[in-house]
Amino acid sequence: MKKLALLILLLHMALCVGANNKFDYKRYKAELVKYITNKACLTQAEAAKFFPVYNEMQQKQRVLFNELKKNRRVKPASDAEYKKVIRRHCELEIQIKEVQQQYHNKFFKILPAKKVYDVIKAEDRFHREAFKKLMKQKSKKNNKK
Repeated sequence: MKKLALLILLLHMALCVGANNKFDYKRYKAELVKYITNKACLTQAEAAKFFPVYNEMQQKQRVLFNELKKNRRVKPASDAEYKKVIRRHCELEIQIKEVQQQYHNKFFKILPAKKVYDVIKAEDRFHREAFKKLMKQKSKKNNKK
């Protein structure tokens, strides 16, 4: 009974903390699409063809990223287990790059190579800027405490 009460209390605390720091994925995704469209100078027709394929790539990568994240949390007990974890980590990173390469080839069928290049650069810039923005927000919250 005590364990159940503790579990409910911890769950409630996690929900309260999560409510204050909610990540709005739909807003993030909309901003990403807008940013890439503008920076890569995509027409509406190009964007309409490109983003469904791009989203498909991201979904496949997300599955691999999630597994990579789980792999990082593993606490091996032996040298052999450390090797296994490291090898799996490398395999996952290679798989992520293979998915990326596969989809870049699909992008070439939709967009000119220059625009694919611009999309890749824009995506990278967007993520860096979003990370900087997040760090500033966290810094402001920490300074208020």
